[in-house]
Amino acid sequence: MKFPRLAVTVIVIVFPLVLLVQPRTVIADTFVSFNGQFHFSYPDTWMQIDYMTAEYYLTRGKPDQEIDFEAVFSVKETMVLFQGQYLILTVDTIGSLRPEQIDSVVAVTADEFKRPVKEVSSDAILTASCRDSILFDRTSGLLAIETEVPGDSTGPRINLLVVKFYQRGIANFYFYAPSAEFSLGLPGYRQMVTSFSTENLEAALGRDSVKVAVAKGETGVTRKYLVMFAGLLVIALAILIARVKRTRK
Repeated sequence: MKFPRLAVTVIVIVFPLVLLVQPRTVIADTFVSFNGQFHFSYPDTWMQIDYMTAEYYLTRGKPDQEIDFEAVFSVKETMVLFQGQYLILTVDTIGSLRPEQIDSVVAVTADEFKRPVKEVSSDAILTASCRDSILFDRTSGLLAIETEVPGDSTGPRINLLVVKFYQRGIANFYFYAPSAEFSLGLPGYRQMVTSFSTENLEAALGRDSVKVAVAKGETGVTRKYLVMFAGLLVIALAILIARVKRTRK
């Protein structure tokens, strides 16, 4: 689905190379999605990136190119956006899926990625790198796919796509990291995903404030692979919807 877009102003062009931590009040170490009606926590070594800045670099400054995303996060020590470790969050509010529908999405995803599905427990999900299979935690409703993608001057990158099935639909966590940093970053990725909750949104809003940074960034292959992986999920959901319609006839 399409999310509301914010206008990108010319001010973005003159953002300096180094992260400018100009305060904007949001939730301290907690992100609340009003669109998806959920929240999750992130490590204090991470920060949320200003929406307009992220949109500008994901669309390469072209307003006619739309990228649907909910929020972007990055490690604080990153000097240039989309070069270090970062997270792009998207949400599909398609409603709650039945267990058999989730199984269909998992099966289609496995077929698209040409990998077997490995069911794991909630304690084992995202505790170690796993590139030869798709991890599925049925209890928590988590699907994890790890893929190596071409990088830039810093070397190859790892994309970890974690799909969270929940009451209002699907939340997609696209984690990106240089290959050399992925293992070190994995515990943080797990913390973010497993802290996902739809309860006590008002309480989450009441936590301390944190700074949102604006940054100069480079998209590299980020946009290409975000669109590609999102496309695969769209295929899975389209097949699922078609099956549901056939079942109802």
